[in-house]
This record gives sequence, C-alpha cells and structure tokens, in this order.
Amino acid sequence: MPGKGFELRESLSGDLGGALIESVDFDQLAARLARPRGERDAFDGVRGERPSGLEISDEPVTRSRTLHQLDIGGFGTDLASRFNGQCHGYVLRLLEPDGPGLTIQSGKARAVADGDVDWTPDVRMHVASVSKLVTAIAARKALADAGVPGGTAIYPFLPLYWRRGPNVDQITFDMLLTHRSGFYNPVTDMALYDDLKGQVARGALFGVPLGDATYQNVNFGLFRILIPVVTGAIKPSLLAPSGKEEDHDRLWSALAVQSYHDYVQQHVFGPVPVSDAATASVPGNALAYQWPMPAAGWDSGDLSATSATTGWHLTANELVRLLHAFTNGAIVPRSDAWAMLEAGWGIDRKAPTKAGRYFLKDGRWESSNNQLEQAVVGLLPGGLPFALLMNSQFGPDTPFLINIVAGAIEAHIIAAD
Repeated sequence: MPGKGFELRESLSGDLGGALIESVDFDQLAARLARPRGERDAFDGVRGERPSGLEISDEPVTRSRTLHQLDIGGFGTDLASRFNGQCHGYVLRLLEPDGPGLTIQSGKARAVADGDVDWTPDVRMHVASVSKLVTAIAARKALADAGVPGGTAIYPFLPLYWRRGPNVDQITFDMLLTHRSGFYNPVTDMALYDDLKGQVARGALFGVPLGDATYQNVNFGLFRILIPVVTGAIKPSLLAPSGKEEDHDRLWSALAVQSYHDYVQQHVFGPVPVSDAATASVPGNALAYQWPMPAAGWDSGDLSATSATTGWHLTANELVRLLHAFTNGAIVPRSDAWAMLEAGWGIDRKAPTKAGRYFLKDGRWESSNNQLEQAVVGLLPGGLPFALLMNSQFGPDTPFLINIVAGAIEAHIIAAD
C-alpha cells in the first residue's frame, strides 16, 4: 500500500518541476509536515549578523597617464601585520591567474581541545552574508536563462496564498539584490520563512522609501522562494493537500530550501567545480571563538532555514575559484557577470582606484557569547579574486574587516613597472 510520502508526491507533482521531484525525499517531507514547527528554536543563542551597511560608490575612476596595479605583496604584508596575534586565526587567499597569487594563514580553525585543525585555504567555515553573493550569482543565472530582466516586479513570482501589502507590486528583483526594496523590520532580521511571508504581508509602506539602501536579510532570503519559481521548479500555486495555511507554510519552507540548494549546487558550484558544499556544518569545519580569551569553539550548526542570505560553508580556495569562474564566463557570460557587479548585486562596497574598481562583500555571524565568524570576499583591482576567513573577533575593538581590506587595497596601488 502506498505510504504518506507517495501520496504527497502524487498530490504535489503538478506544481513541482521534474528535477525537484526527483531530489526530494517525500517520506521525510511527509514526516516533517506531521511534526510541530520549530524552525526558530534552532536559533536560540544566536546573535546573528552585524551588517556593515552599504557604502556603494559610483564615482568615476580618476584617470592617470601612468598605468597602475595592486602591489600584491605589500597588500598581503599589510593585512598580515594587522591580523597576526590579534585573532584566533585566519586564512587569506588571492588568486592571480598568471602569477603565484597570495596565501597567508595563521592560527587555528579548531583549537586543540576542539579537534586541532590549523587554518589552510582548504578549511571550510560558515561565510555568513557572503552567502548573499552566492545567491546574487544564482539569481543572475536564473533570471537571464528565464529571460526575466532585473527590473521586473517580484510579486507574480511569490506564493499565491501570501498576502501582499502596500507597494509590494513596485518591488523589483534589482531592488532586492541591492537592498533598496523598502522592506524593513526593526525587531528581527533572521529571514526565516515566517519573516519573509510577514514582511511581504506588511509591505514596504512602513519601512524606508523605495530605492533607498537599507541592509535587510529579508531581501536575499526571498530568493530561496523566487529562484525556484523563476526556474519553474515550484509553481506559485503550490498548496499543501490539507488546505491549512500552516501546512502551506511548512511545505513551501521545506521545498524552497531544497530547490534553492539544488539550483546553486548545479548551476553555481557545478561549473567551478565546488563539491558537497552545504548550509550545515560538518566535522572539521572551522569553529567560531571569542578573542582575546578564547573558550570553547561554537558550531553555528544547520543554517538551512536562513538559506540565500546566510548559511553556506566554503573554503577560501573555493571562494576565489568561484569568483574566477563567474567573471570568466563559466556560469554566465563575462559581460553579464561584470554588469551584475557594477549594479551592486550581492555587493557591500565597490569603489574606484587608479588600477580599476574593486568589489567587496562581507559577512559576520555571532553567538550570544560573542563567538564570531567573519569573512570578506571580492574582486580586487585587476579582477583578482580574493577571500579572507577569520574565526573570532579581530583586535580589541572588532572593526569590520571590510574596512580593513578596503584600506589596504587603496594603500597599495602603485605605478606599474
């Protein structure tokens, strides 16, 4: 006799794409729908993100008759002199396609008591909001393949059963990807499923003006709904067989995460290639620590429920290879990749130098005990892919790493030989 999983598969097959049907464990999904929801319970003890805000600059590059370039050695020495002895550990990787590049590593990814793992470019860590850049790349690919311009309104791609508040019909994909949607929640910025649904129901009337940049996780969290709908993996008409709204929520929450993961694995990580990346930690991944008095390390755990805004666990090598593949045409055409960066999708900062623009994205995720994991990735002048992972606070004041990296870039632009 067919079980609950088979019955659920049959009832939902008309609203799901074939690839998603094959990847979902419907027996597990049926069991999940039968249990009480506890998505938010997993985030007890999490302080979460402390965003650095948007500092996007569109100033023209100051031209010089002399060609300039980034002094890679000076840049690396500058950062190492700041970081060494001022954090639990870090790894820095710069990929230079026609040269040796740069690798600097110091300290422990996991302390001796937690498994004794030294930092190397091949140790994975939760990269927090750097996950937004991964999502932006996925959105660039999905929208282009579907023929949907970035200026398209998002509302036709939201679940039909969601209530839509004021001004939602004016919000575009581009607005979400640059934090200019007008969405704002002063209470929580976790971007769990209920937060996404609730923000759409409230609309943008009580937030900030449309077009003004206000960093909110909900902007990118919505892409774990939007990418599956844009790609046809889930139809916006999907409903749970029971007809209960709570069951609709649980079904959408589970299937959207699955579909988002499937899409990123195949279309973003696949061409790099990056294998078996996950939004949950595994043994051997870096842990987060306090500084300067490190206690036990903190495992930020399974962050699937925040997928598309935080959650991915990646290595420094994987991050620079991803950026190299993206900007060199392996995922989308080169022109589409660079246009996305210029538009600020998934980027916290872009700025001109005499050697060309740089583009940076940062991430910070913290426990309630101030155990911190943080990252900065981006393209440096000359299109050089860069990644920095650190698993504690930095120094006595814990400044934002993106400011330190940007300062080092600008301090080490030199005339070319």
